[in-house]
Amino acid sequence: MNVKPHPGGRGVGGATPYPGAALTDEGGGNFPRPACDLPALSPAEAMLAALSWHANQAIAHHVDLGYGLAELARAHGQAVADTAESALPGGPLRDTLSAASRVYIDFADIASQAATRYGRHFGHLAFAFSRP
Repeated sequence: MNVKPHPGGRGVGGATPYPGAALTDEGGGNFPRPACDLPALSPAEAMLAALSWHANQAIAHHVDLGYGLAELARAHGQAVADTAESALPGGPLRDTLSAASRVYIDFADIASQAATRYGRHFGHLAFAFSRP
């Protein structure tokens, strides 16, 4: 059986060096066009929707950053505590480093809780830009 190119609007016999273009032609012929009477947002409503989305993204990124920094601080405090326990002989220096690392881990927990509070307190800003 002889292979013939699909007739189309691209070149002679519809042949194209770009497969994506052929798929676009084929898909465009098989799917109906969208209705032209879809409701469109006014520019002010579109701007407010964009501001709401960006406020939501900023809050989410701040909370992620807070959790990430708290996790790094917790891991560092735990590493200091483990190193002090394994590398130092018993005595006041070891006890001081162990106590300091426990305080460091507690501060990391406080930072994690603060990130949670921040997310809950300011999470409503995504909806602060209401429609006019």
